[in-house]
Amino acid sequence: MRFEIAHTTRYRYSAPIREAHTEVRLRPSDEMGQRVLRHRLEVRPEATVGAYSDGFGNRVQYFDLLPPHDHLEIVSRAAVETGVQQATHPPDIFPHDLLLFRPPVVQGPALRRIAARLGSFDASAPAEVEAAADRLRELIARSFTYSPASTTVTTATDEVVRLKRGVCQDFAHLVIAVSRMLGLPARYVSGYVYSGSGEPTLGASHAWADILVPEKGWLPFDATHSGLASDRYVRLAVGRDYRDAAPTRGVFVGSARSDMEIKVETRPLGGG
Repeated sequence: MRFEIAHTTRYRYSAPIREAHTEVRLRPSDEMGQRVLRHRLEVRPEATVGAYSDGFGNRVQYFDLLPPHDHLEIVSRAAVETGVQQATHPPDIFPHDLLLFRPPVVQGPALRRIAARLGSFDASAPAEVEAAADRLRELIARSFTYSPASTTVTTATDEVVRLKRGVCQDFAHLVIAVSRMLGLPARYVSGYVYSGSGEPTLGASHAWADILVPEKGWLPFDATHSGLASDRYVRLAVGRDYRDAAPTRGVFVGSARSDMEIKVETRPLGGG
């Protein structure tokens, strides 16, 4: 499938700020079965945009706004093809860092109980690992309620289990936490998902998890949109958790409050 995506982020500040440095991970990936056809980043007020690749292979764009300003608008426009045939294979170096824990992905008795419900499996057998990961995805989808504004990006996984509710980044963090407890490397994925209705999908960005399956490499597992075809997903960035793959982040000099508004439109090209 081919998609055209417009991702707009607007910040309003209660007072002028200055010396702002912003990083964005909004250029879609050219890996995992997708190809970027074109991409453009627009920044208002205007700024010179630089780019580099981080340690996870994400393309990071950045810019500085030194003069005082009371608003910022970032618009990412991309056209992406998904479902591209690409060879998949495990990473050359085993990703030990994707077995480690740090907030918000934490361990705890409640998560151990979730892990125990998956039953035993051979962590060296690809089919058994994939089946266990799918059981985990289904268990989270069935046991937790999608509830906007019930958590924040810093809500720890043990708190999500206590609440029994959350949003896509919480469910991705749960998949990651339980997978790592079982000895399976897992990573956070930011991106977009298309509903498949034939009309543009309006809303915000999305998040899910990749789990490393022996002999097969990274496979996606989404506990929020269970059962959607993989070619309806567009990947932006990966990392240990939300912090590594956040679409936007930055710092500035000033004591102003900020309000953020995000609008994402994912439109199929060529009839979807």
